[in-house]
Amino acid sequence: MSELYELTPNAFHWLDTNIGNNKDMYEDPDADFAGLLRREGITEYRKPTGVKIRGEISLKPPETDDPRKTHLADRQALEFYRCLEGMTPRLAVDPEVWAYVNHFHLHKYGILRWPWQNGAQESHIQKHWLTPRNQKIYESSISGRTWWIVHVATKAAEASNGAFTAEQALMLFADHPEYYHRSMQYEVLRSPMILAECVRSLLTESVGISRQGYIQMAREINREAGARLLDSVRQTDIRGLVRRSSDRLMRMPEFVPDRRHLRGVKTYKVLSLGAGVQSTVMALMAEEGWGGLEKPDVAIFADTQWEPPHVYEHLDWLEKQLSYEVVRVTAGNIRENVLAGVTPDGNHFLDMPVFLVNKDGTNAVAARQCTNHYKITPIHRELRRRLKLKPGRRAPKNMQVEMWMGISMDESHRMKSSRDEWITNRFPLVDMNLTRAQLYDWFAKRHPGRYLPRSACVGCPYHTNMEWKWLKENDPKSFQDAVFIDRAIREVPQISGTLRGRGYLHRERRSLDSLDFGAVEDYEDFMASECEGLCGV
Repeated sequence: MSELYELTPNAFHWLDTNIGNNKDMYEDPDADFAGLLRREGITEYRKPTGVKIRGEISLKPPETDDPRKTHLADRQALEFYRCLEGMTPRLAVDPEVWAYVNHFHLHKYGILRWPWQNGAQESHIQKHWLTPRNQKIYESSISGRTWWIVHVATKAAEASNGAFTAEQALMLFADHPEYYHRSMQYEVLRSPMILAECVRSLLTESVGISRQGYIQMAREINREAGARLLDSVRQTDIRGLVRRSSDRLMRMPEFVPDRRHLRGVKTYKVLSLGAGVQSTVMALMAEEGWGGLEKPDVAIFADTQWEPPHVYEHLDWLEKQLSYEVVRVTAGNIRENVLAGVTPDGNHFLDMPVFLVNKDGTNAVAARQCTNHYKITPIHRELRRRLKLKPGRRAPKNMQVEMWMGISMDESHRMKSSRDEWITNRFPLVDMNLTRAQLYDWFAKRHPGRYLPRSACVGCPYHTNMEWKWLKENDPKSFQDAVFIDRAIREVPQISGTLRGRGYLHRERRSLDSLDFGAVEDYEDFMASECEGLCGV
């Protein structure tokens, strides 16, 4: 364990007044400031402080090339704080202490964090290497500000009674420096008890609040708490004050950039109903309130108009089991559009992911856009109609849709976030840790003997051999329709002309009527390529 020194007044004064003549020293990571001071006749350039150093004083420079992210070093400051045994706030206001640390221990770190910039004045170095006596420590030099930010984080963590740790507070300050700076501007917020409640709120209740929102919160807390005798204010009273301010501000869209954190918003719950295994069971669970699952506001079935007859029969049955609204929407008949070689909006290309053999003999897969055209778009169009959103207009922040997707635990790799900020995807079956097999069991106990289908277009290229075989044996009419479309993709000019090669519905790139489907494979093998969690669920 070694001792921490501070600069003598003469050494500090000389460095402070001669920065302009020694700029090269502040750009050299191996600068010898002791030698420089000795050459200037200052042999007694340091004196002991009484603070002991445990280990090595160091801060890892932030591992980033982005100068805007230099605050990430604040996350690494805890060890620096802990290695200074005996450092107190009273001693920490002495600028000669931090000037010594910056010039002899953290100089290289300072160069990496605040490099000398072209055209910069001497004040650039004075700000980070030398702490003026009239400057507040939280606006101080490299080591002074670092020590202070950890000090307040540590004291706040201690005052929180275990609600958060110093590491959590430091990460909060590192990611959002405005929280720390704004708190330090109000003396009342520097109270460990009050700061603890502010940090606790930012970590739990005020997540997502904007910079201006926190400024407003800090003002309110300063105004209310500053008017009282802090020694007589209970922490529960401070917590109530912070919670009231947070609750009010988090209900104001102008202070909450991410609408998912906005309070007071009535979420419109929508079940994306594919009429397959997962979405069927999820819909029935919601009807029963099983597992705490509440009823949605509406279930929406996007109809491609090319489902097998048994899917429509199943959907008719399911609607009768549910007390909440089920609505069917459509963007048109995908089969008719395929034969015409157009998409729902009239563009001339095939939007199904058919399997291709290119002219040079290589294999490819056509771009998949049918899910977006026939599933996502009509559902979103219906939602905008229900929320009274005009075409092309952005949804206001007080409107939020919670879209329930029928994906089970064993297919959790298919979970995806919504591309629309006003829609949040939710996966109740994954939340309840339910697998596809468990869903079958749940359904069989309540509806014994009833067939539970998988929903998919008759000619979906993502059918497995097992599904093609089932369709051929149990619904030969639909299978022959798929054979007809498969042949048309290659033989009808308005379809084949939209492709770069010969197209097939089967991944073996052979005509459907030439395959015997004797080998049955696992259903899950192909689900990774499924349609965005909206088909086959």
